[in-house]
Parts: sequence; C-alpha cells; structure tokens
Amino acid sequence: MRLMGRPAKLPQPEYGKHLAELRKSAGLSQSKLADLLTTRQSTVASWEYSDSPPKGSVLPDLAIALNVSLDVLLRVQPLSASHPGPASKIEKLFSEVSQLPRRKQQRIATVIEALLVEEIAS
Repeated sequence: MRLMGRPAKLPQPEYGKHLAELRKSAGLSQSKLADLLTTRQSTVASWEYSDSPPKGSVLPDLAIALNVSLDVLLRVQPLSASHPGPASKIEKLFSEVSQLPRRKQQRIATVIEALLVEEIAS
C-alpha cells in the first residue's frame, strides 16, 4: 500500500536561498513579486529552488523589484572586494549593513545622511 501526501521538502540551493532572502528583505511575498514581474507565483517559487539565476531577460526587472543592484542579485563580488589589500573600515561596515533587512538599512542610512549634512555644514 502506497501512502499519499506531500513529498519531502528538498533542501534549498544556495542561489535560491539568496533570492528568497532578497525577496523577504524587500518585504515581498512570492505572489506580490510575481505580480510586479507579470509572471506566476510558481515561477518565482521555482527560481527560489534553483541553483542558478533566472533568465537574463527578467534580471533587470527582478533587481528593480527587489531594490538591489544586478551585482547583488547575481552574487557578484564588487570590484573593491576583488582588489588586493584590506578593505577600509567604512567598506566593511557598508558591506555588513547591506546584509541587513531593508528597514534596518533605511534606519542606518537616515542616521548617516544626518551626520553627513552636519559635517558638510560645519
């Protein structure tokens, strides 16, 4: 006798996990992201269980919908990370901030902008 039910959940590949994290950081559900891209929720779900990015034609719109650069979307190392020598303290801090959820990034950006205005004025 064969038991029916949902199949066991497969482990999520690294790229799919990255894409899901970007989507969640942007505060979007799979359905909402699908609506923004005029595609199906099942398509977004399949991207999140893939180990490679979606087709090139959708990447610019996907990056815009997620409010990230193509480098971040594609997990490409920024040029500053690939050159020899240690990264500056500020580069390290911004790199850490970029990994936070969008709301926390915005709070930090507000503080930095206020400090810059103060410094420029003095």
